Parts: sequence; C-alpha cells; structure tokens
Amino acid sequence: MKTSASTSSDGEPQPHLGWRQTARLWLAWGGLLLALGSAGCAKVGPPVPPPRFTLAAAGEPTATQYGEQIVVRFVAADRAARADILRRIEPRNAPLALPEDRFVQDARLIGSLTGQELSSGAGPAYVDAFDPQDTSWKDKRIRYAIRLVDARGRPSPLSGYVMVYPALSVAQPPRDVQATVTQEAIRLQWQPPEQNLDASPATEVRFNVYRRAAGSAVESRRNGAPLPTPQFAETDFTFGEEYEYVVRAVSYVQGAPVESRPSPALRVRPVDTFPPAAPTNVTGASAAGIVNLFFPSSPEKDLRGYIIYRRERGTNDPPTRLTPTPIQRTTFQDLTGVRGRVYLYFVTAVDVFGNESERSQPVEVEVVP
Repeated sequence: MKTSASTSSDGEPQPHLGWRQTARLWLAWGGLLLALGSAGCAKVGPPVPPPRFTLAAAGEPTATQYGEQIVVRFVAADRAARADILRRIEPRNAPLALPEDRFVQDARLIGSLTGQELSSGAGPAYVDAFDPQDTSWKDKRIRYAIRLVDARGRPSPLSGYVMVYPALSVAQPPRDVQATVTQEAIRLQWQPPEQNLDASPATEVRFNVYRRAAGSAVESRRNGAPLPTPQFAETDFTFGEEYEYVVRAVSYVQGAPVESRPSPALRVRPVDTFPPAAPTNVTGASAAGIVNLFFPSSPEKDLRGYIIYRRERGTNDPPTRLTPTPIQRTTFQDLTGVRGRVYLYFVTAVDVFGNESERSQPVEVEVVP
C-alpha cells in the first residue's frame, strides 16, 4: 500500500503515518507522560535517624606541658580499640568557642593510641612536642580533642577540647642525680640546669622530686612546695624496697609553674647496714646463786632483741654468748654462774636486719650463794 506525502515548510517531503504507526506513537507518549507524572508525585519517606554511636566520648582530656613536650591524658571507654588525637594550632587570641565541624575541618590527626596503650596502668597518655626555639609559638595556642574508635572502625563522638598555651622559657632537666642512704633518710642531690630550652638563662628555678616503684609507670610527688635548693631528704621509705627517683625543674612563666622533662631516673635500693645504739644503764644483782640483769629498752624502731654476754673477771677470754637468739625482754637471769665467782656482763641490741650494736659497758656481779 502506498502512502501519501505532504511538503514541510522548508520544501522537504514529509511522509503520512498510517493508523497503526499513529497508535504506537500515542502509546509511547502516554507511557512517557505517566512516568514523568509518577516521578513528580513521589512521596518522601519517614525521616531516617542519625547513626547511633557505639562508644561514649572520651572523658574530658587534660594537657600538661613538661619542657618541650605536652602530655595529653584522658579516660577511654572499655571497648575502645583505638584513640585518635586531633590537634589544631590557632592564634593565641582566637575565640575560645569553636564549632565541632570547624575543628574537624582544620584539625590534624597527629597520632593514635592502641587498645593496649589505652589499658595501661598509668592511664592513656599521648606525648606531643614543639620547638621552644621557634619564637612563633609565642603567638600560638594548641587545641586538642580525642576520638575513640571501636574494633569495627566505628567512631565515638568527639571529646571536649583542651587548650595549651606553649611556654618557651622552661628550664632544661636537672642532671647527675645522686643518693646517699642513711638510717633516717635517702638523701638526694642533683645538678640544677643552667639554661632554658629557648637558650635563655635558667633563673629562679625550683624543683619537684618524684618516686615510683621499680618497673612501674605510676609516680608520686615526694615534696610539698617546690624545692628552692637542689637537694631533698626522703624519710618515708622501707629498707629492702627498690625505688626510682626523677627530678623536674620548675620554671615560672607569667606566674604559672611549668615543669621540665624529668632527669634520668636514679634507681635506689636502700640497705640497712646501720647497727642500733648500744644498750645503756645495765645493772645486775645476785641471790641464791642466780644473777639478774636489768636494762632499759632500746628506742630503735627496727629492734629485734638483745644478746647477753659474760666473761669471768681477771681473764682475757672472749665473752661467752649466753642467749643463742636475741631475747625480747629487758631482763635476764643467769643460772649457770659458779658461786663465789665474779663475772662481767655485756648487753648488745640487734635489729631486724641482723645488725648488732657495740657491747654495753660491763656490769660486774658476784654470784652470791
């Protein structure tokens, strides 16, 4: 069957469509319009809640400067597998308030702590550092925040901020720490620093002494107010225990104390080699062939007991020990003397470490029948 043709406005012949072709065209246009109408009238579903965090945020962090280091500490949730430390360096006079999204945008991830480090006995701590000889730090403030991450990589909310204003004129660490052990104290002394970290002279420096058990990371400060001189007497100690001591210099920057990094650790294990004082005022008397000795108790805190010695008058023989083990009481009866003979009695004191005192002055007693 032939089809007729018309002429378009530009003179080109245009074919006439048969009824089947026309029907197909209308069906195609109808489907397209239906699809467009459906898309334009699509319904919006219910709002989707934000994802729930599986970890609580880290506890409010703290930051303390020690020399050129800044130690950031915080409390982490038990299920945290990692802690990311974020740092933003900003002008010292920048506004204190800062939206979290702006902080995250500008901050830099400077390091992370592993799950094992988070569970350490001393608590999680991250050590950051700066160069005190770079004078541009005078105009800077450092802002830190912590983000915890669980074992599946899901983050916690961001912690609160902690801010530090770096101090440059902080003393170098003390050096050459030494110890002398006496019966009453562990006496420490050290060489004070001569310069600050920014190469300025270290003046009006004071000191703090810290002690920890050997092999432990937990330390305690031993002095009250910072010490004005490079020496300290530690009186709260136990012989036989092993300790580690470090000393930090204290500088005052705009009136605020800033500690140096610690001195090299000094390990001390005090040993008691100090005998007690000899007993005094020993007296004696005899009756019915028995010699009775009396003496005051020793004031020594670590006293174990007393040992009694005897020697016959007029002989040069070494004194005979009458008590195989130290006795606790301050009296003694000698039942072994020969009646009519005269004996010289001596008493010594013994401490718990086996140190024995000098012998007391002799007391002379005749064994009376």
